[in-house]
Order: sequence, then C-alpha cells, then structure tokens
Amino acid sequence: MNNINQQTFFHCPKCGKPALGPRSENSFACSACQFVFYLNCAAACIAVIVNEKNQLLVTRRKKDPFKGTFDLPGGFAEPGESIEQSLIREIKEELNLDIIRLEYLCSFPNTYPYKSVVYPVTDMAFVCGVSTFDTIDARDDIAGFYFVDLPGLDKNMFGMDSPKKVMEYYQGLSALAP
Repeated sequence: MNNINQQTFFHCPKCGKPALGPRSENSFACSACQFVFYLNCAAACIAVIVNEKNQLLVTRRKKDPFKGTFDLPGGFAEPGESIEQSLIREIKEELNLDIIRLEYLCSFPNTYPYKSVVYPVTDMAFVCGVSTFDTIDARDDIAGFYFVDLPGLDKNMFGMDSPKKVMEYYQGLSALAP
C-alpha cells in the first residue's frame, strides 16, 4: 500500500501515542486505541475568465507550493460554503473582481503539497463572467495577473496539474466552437 503521507503522521490525534500507521492510501489507524484518521478530499474552485479579446486571465503564484508559476484564479472552499460561494469569495479576495455569471466546466483530482503533508483535492472549474476588469488588482496570494492568448498558451507554465488539465479541456472545447 502506498500512502503518500506515511512519513509524516506517527502520533495518534486521539491518544497521542506514536502508534499511527497507514491503513489505506488516505487513512491511518492507531494500533494503541484503534482510532482511524482519514485524510479526506478538500474541495477547491477554479475560474476560467476571458476578456473581450478572448484572452484568458492567468495569475502568478505568490507563495509555495509552486511559487512563481502560472495558475488559474480560485482556491479552497471554506466550511459552510458552496463551491460557487467560495469561487465568488476567492475571486474578490485575490483579484478584486465581482463574478456576475458562472457555469460549471469540469472537475479534476489534484494534490496540494503544503509543508510536509500532501492533501487530496477535487478542483471544480467554472467559466465565469465578471462585471468589469476596471477594478482588477493582484491581492492575497497573487503576485501578478496577465491576459494571455489561448492558442499560444504553454500549459507547462502552470505549476499544478489540475489547472493544466482544465486548460487542455477548455482549449479542446474552444477548438470545437464555430
């Protein structure tokens, strides 16, 4: 069995003993108290936003993981939020943009390495419209933003796999459009 976090978790969060071991790819069991710890999938959202010139809005990551690489705007859902609410909040926090329309595009599994833990994530992508780009500003964990032409976009400039897959999927749909 391959548990990507087996070198990180040793102590049981219930009894505190160093008796925690991998039980499956995403769970651990304590041999002392039989507590089972699950590392469940986190929900995250991605926005595909294009301007009037049909250029895609991409961001540059300000922080690790993958600091300095391209990304698509979005982030993690907070407890109590729908994925749509989280996307609206994240785009406002990161870019000071107001989403006025969103349509589900696709989803992909992803991993998010943070410090010494690799978190499983399901990224859900939406095609979004915004009220105006006049207020756009790189904030929060965004180092910069760019509008790029889709046909020439190199997916290898993206650090994480899921945005690469979203772009490939979106570009495939765009190629089918009349």
